[in-house]
Amino acid sequence: MTEFQDATRDAVAAITMHKIAVERTARYATAGAEPADTTTLWVVFHGYGQLASEFLTTFARQAPKATRIVAPEGLSRFYLELPRADGKHLARTGATWLTRDDREDDLRDALGMLHAVVGQEVDAILEARGDVPAIKVLGFSQGVAMSMRWVADVADRGVPEEGADVATHVLWAGGLAHDVSDDAMRAAWTGTTVQVVVGDKDKFATDSFRRTLRKRIDAMGIEVEEFTFGGGHRLDDDVLRKLL
Repeated sequence: MTEFQDATRDAVAAITMHKIAVERTARYATAGAEPADTTTLWVVFHGYGQLASEFLTTFARQAPKATRIVAPEGLSRFYLELPRADGKHLARTGATWLTRDDREDDLRDALGMLHAVVGQEVDAILEARGDVPAIKVLGFSQGVAMSMRWVADVADRGVPEEGADVATHVLWAGGLAHDVSDDAMRAAWTGTTVQVVVGDKDKFATDSFRRTLRKRIDAMGIEVEEFTFGGGHRLDDDVLRKLL
């Protein structure tokens, strides 16, 4: 080992990481019915590198009467392009739910944000109508795993309050959460309609991917409804119209 490597090792060993809890502002987008007219509340989870407002556009075109759609946004945002001298990489930003770094802390923050957002929406509908809406969930791409983590946490914690349960859970072109146990999902999906959607040209949803996904769901003893459309890694208007 060289003198430089020795010095680097010693420098790294001398570094101490610290954590501090801070209050921060999250954002989310809504479309569809006003709370007073809402009987169904969809909670939709965007994919990697998407923003809530952009992701919600497709849903806004399809929203049926009496349906309200809420799209929370991942707490971490970043520029989608690598830095350029002309600054054009600053034009587009996206969000992500989690990375592998400080994952548990970020997951706790994300779940807290999601409970706050959905709880606020449910409370507004309850106050305006006097009853709890049917809650349905859709996760797209990276949002599939995040939606599973939230649905499992809902079942475990008993939130949202006032007896709101998840009636439908759509898994659209994304892998299952590896950090949620089969037992937890089996319990969370009790009484829930589970639907899986993939495009036949989705380069991420390979045959191997689909077999692995189906094998795990089958092992849970969960029945699923499957939908396929002609296209790649995206939402499809026709399928979405059927689901909503």
